[in-house]
Amino acid sequence: MKAADTEQSEETNSGWGRGGACLADLWLWLAVAGLVGLLVPLDDADLPLHLLTGDWIRAHAALPVVEPFAWTRAGAPYFAYSWLPQLAYSWAWQLGGASALSLLHSALLMGVVWALWDLARVAQWSLWSTRLMLSLHMLLWMFVQPATRPQLVLAIALPIAWASAFRVRHNRHVLSACAALICASAVAVNSHLLFPLMAAPVVVLLGATPVRRSSVAMWVGCLLLGWLCTPYLFQLPALFRLNFGYNALFNAASPVMEHEAGFVFVTHAAVGTALVVTLLLLQPLLPSFAARVSRERWWYGLSWAAGLVLFGLAIRGLLLWWLLALPVVAWSIAALPLPRTRLVQRVLPWAWGVGVVGMLGQPLRLRAEQGATRLELPHPEARALAPVVAWLECAAPSRDLAAMRREAGVERAVMKGTASFNTGSYLAWAVPYVSWSIDGRTIFPDSVARPEARQELRLGAMLHPPLHDVQVVVLPVAHATNALLTASQEWQRVVLPPADSVAAYALWWRTRGAEGGKDAASPSIARCHEASAR
Repeated sequence: MKAADTEQSEETNSGWGRGGACLADLWLWLAVAGLVGLLVPLDDADLPLHLLTGDWIRAHAALPVVEPFAWTRAGAPYFAYSWLPQLAYSWAWQLGGASALSLLHSALLMGVVWALWDLARVAQWSLWSTRLMLSLHMLLWMFVQPATRPQLVLAIALPIAWASAFRVRHNRHVLSACAALICASAVAVNSHLLFPLMAAPVVVLLGATPVRRSSVAMWVGCLLLGWLCTPYLFQLPALFRLNFGYNALFNAASPVMEHEAGFVFVTHAAVGTALVVTLLLLQPLLPSFAARVSRERWWYGLSWAAGLVLFGLAIRGLLLWWLLALPVVAWSIAALPLPRTRLVQRVLPWAWGVGVVGMLGQPLRLRAEQGATRLELPHPEARALAPVVAWLECAAPSRDLAAMRREAGVERAVMKGTASFNTGSYLAWAVPYVSWSIDGRTIFPDSVARPEARQELRLGAMLHPPLHDVQVVVLPVAHATNALLTASQEWQRVVLPPADSVAAYALWWRTRGAEGGKDAASPSIARCHEASAR
């Protein structure tokens, strides 16, 4: 009886009878999200490899099951678990370059807004709960994770799954809810490695009093039916073993920032991130949570705890934790007292609207800063790597880099190169005729991953990256291996014009083969140096 009273009170006090106001909020957020998607720079470190993988899939009309790019993993298994967004990125890039990619990112952000708004409507959140949840939700996905990444698909698919569970629980539009769940789970399984998190909203049905087993079975059946719609269905066990197994770059002490343990990261994180973590941590202790019936507390708390574990393992789990705790956070926001004075009630909506529009300020500033770079594909290290890329483009066997990207692969690579974790993804896209030793993935063997981890963390004996049978090396100027190459007569450092008055990366070219002879693949260093200087 208490659960029924709670649901009824949420419905009568929700404020959803003011449909015009809610639709106005939706249109405002759609406009802001769309503009942010167009303005925010496409400078994610993994985007170049996503583009290259999408190009490979289109060129081969198949999904990779063997390593396609890195020579250090030649013949090893590889599964492009984000192949669906990677294909979308590749098509968008072919149609309109960076502008088309920004349009795609804008559409995804608008999808994030719509999915949460629909969840709020179905779960009957109050008007101000919806406004504040949308604000927090979009702050996270526009600023904490502003990049064009497959994670955005989960930000759409998981709220759809939550909404479908509420529809089934309340026996409203069940067929459309099941269809939406099947589609969302099918897209998720082909977009992100953590698609199993789509099962979390089943707590909505398991927390009901009484539990309708037929509803639970129907919802789970629709979820599983969507998961079956993946070409990697029979490779899923191998896919999880590969990506969740041991790796030197994926340990508790990881040089990759997004893999840093969540509670360690919070000690030096920005105030906004710390506040979000505090808000999520406090949820089980708030009166809004204690007011739920014990069955709901148990099941919703289980979903919250799963997010806590993901966050504890790595800071990248923060956004997943948020998605798993959406209904719980909405309860706590709904319990906040609203102002009673008429003046405040009139001013507050306008202040909120101004704050929403004000979120455009940061993307506008970033776009203005990026406007002077004139880079074909922005990347965190693109400006520093520009002289290196210019020299290597000069040394390319063909001037048609777009065609070379479509044909990129270990088998068709002209030469092998050694790079670092932060630059491999961009170099694989910008210099596709070279097969690089490492990129932004955490699936490389110890011979590659351990030197990278020890160099970045300064832990243990220094190890050098693989250099055997390599023709070109690109490393940060502070990398310890530069001293080894300087002492070797087989390598010549290319003198490059500094980027922003500081030479950030060292480029090495093998001038002598293993037997001491001149390397036949070496281009005219003087000619290529002139090209990089321009």
